[in-house]
Amino acid sequence: MNQDQGTNQKIRILVVEDEPKNMKLIRDLLSFAGYEVLEAPNGRLGVDIAIKEKPNLILMDVQMPVMDGLEATKLLKSDAAVGKIPVIALTAYAMKEDRQRFFSIGFDGYLSKPIDTRAFLEVVKVFLSQAPSAASQPAETREVHRWKILLVDDDPRSLKLYEAVLGSQEYDLLKTGSGREALELAAAHLPDLVLLDILLPDIDGLEVTRRLKKDEATSTIPIILVTSLDDTETKEIGLESGAEDFLTKPVRSIELASRVSSMIRLKQYRDQLAVRQLSLRTQGPGPGSADMPEEAKDTQPVVLLVEDSPDDIRFVLETLKDQPFRVEVLKAGKDVLPRVQKGGVDLILLDILLPDIDGFEICRRLKASDVGKDIQVVIITCLADIDSKIKGIELGAEEFLVKPIISRELIARVRVLLEKKGHVDKLRSHLETAMDSAKMDWLTGLNNHGAFNMFLSHELKRAARQKYPVSLFLVDIDDFKLCNDTLGHTVGDVYLRELAQLISANIREVDLAARYGGEEFALIIPYAGEDVALTIANRLLKTISSHSFAASPEERFNHLTVSMGVSIFPAHAWRIEDLIEQADKMLYRAKQNGKNQVCIKTGDGAVEVST
Repeated sequence: MNQDQGTNQKIRILVVEDEPKNMKLIRDLLSFAGYEVLEAPNGRLGVDIAIKEKPNLILMDVQMPVMDGLEATKLLKSDAAVGKIPVIALTAYAMKEDRQRFFSIGFDGYLSKPIDTRAFLEVVKVFLSQAPSAASQPAETREVHRWKILLVDDDPRSLKLYEAVLGSQEYDLLKTGSGREALELAAAHLPDLVLLDILLPDIDGLEVTRRLKKDEATSTIPIILVTSLDDTETKEIGLESGAEDFLTKPVRSIELASRVSSMIRLKQYRDQLAVRQLSLRTQGPGPGSADMPEEAKDTQPVVLLVEDSPDDIRFVLETLKDQPFRVEVLKAGKDVLPRVQKGGVDLILLDILLPDIDGFEICRRLKASDVGKDIQVVIITCLADIDSKIKGIELGAEEFLVKPIISRELIARVRVLLEKKGHVDKLRSHLETAMDSAKMDWLTGLNNHGAFNMFLSHELKRAARQKYPVSLFLVDIDDFKLCNDTLGHTVGDVYLRELAQLISANIREVDLAARYGGEEFALIIPYAGEDVALTIANRLLKTISSHSFAASPEERFNHLTVSMGVSIFPAHAWRIEDLIEQADKMLYRAKQNGKNQVCIKTGDGAVEVST
């Protein structure tokens, strides 16, 4: 773990970057090295976070919307509280005159894009050596949700490796070398992931897997089997037992981190989908959906194989022929994007060495497009080197398979990624087959007040069991009565619909938005403590205030602002009524303080205002 020697706390690095792929690459590299990563998509939010969090180092993109990196750095360097924190420019322009301009503004150094992944961490270490210790900075006591991972292995060396890789990230680790004790720990703690060795001294990992999957309380916990037996039969039995994934010893650090991150996301999607389905069932089925057979509600997933080798095509088609999805084949890279544009593709098996366009370039184009960004991509290659894997991560690929491919490994990777894609699609559509007039607000298309109450009830029960925070936002449009009185309620309704769309587009798939009443909205944000909640709230605040509403017939109503009150379970309240009351108090405070701001009660009882 990388720690500040003055405080023994994890070193925190703020990355201010508006390009998602660049942010993901930098986040992955820094997290893997054990740093805590703070993120901001523009200079204005970056300045706010820097002043509030006082990180050890700031990596600042130069060209960004809202406020560019040059202006943000000027503001930071003029602030006595954060002026000594090193700020490093991230830029594609590094000519001599640019470098001189960076230094004259106040940057302490620069990194050229595209990022050199091999040298990046060493350069970061050099800049960190210039950073002041955080020992003199006030300690924060904010709660951060940590995912629980159960490590089961009787080999101390393996446990030591897992701790070295995962202990430096945001995970709480439970450890045992016994299959029997693993079952007890899983039942008592309900971890988010189990990393399970097959060869154990009492109950082997395969039997532990069967028992965990048979128990309703632990059945949705993803399991990664770890084995030194590199034979197809053992892996096949493990997957048939219910395991989601497997790793072969000796385990590589970067592969371990990647697999764990993927499985944690899968668990998150499973949990949130279960909460949505439960809340909808509790309210009752909507018209026309009660008698609809399950197979009629879901279309068959589509896997697109992009491969020019006839032998490899035959192998993949034979391996996947009995699976519950359809496989389409393309032999040229130029045909991928036109096929994706037609829609319906869930996953792409993408060979790197194609005759026209290489797979890396196809992946880059896919992830840069609206229609392709959510498609799961598995890169297939003969290249087993670490640079190729890092390049795949940089471009947004979800998985990596090295030829010759093992049949069961291919099936396992495809199965897990299709499940994850299915959960994302269902969460994004808010289960549209079930969201009817009984649960949907007719004007905005969001969940209505009743659906909000039901979902919040189920979400808090799950959060209490699994010990993660949930944030509640109450959002109210500022001076909306004046807008209605001046323009009329018909135009006001158009504003409400447009604002609802804006909110939906700027929250995560696992979050829920509802119309709470009149011009008031409510958001339920799972896994969000104070820091995450404020980041999301500030992003929403700025997005809404800068948005130009198309319905406005008068210039003074081109823009709207909102005020927000935030409360957090369980830090502020355990009961639903108390949580809503606390958020309402904070909303009232935001209105009284001048509007267009977020108010939240901090750990020391003070009220924090963010504008």
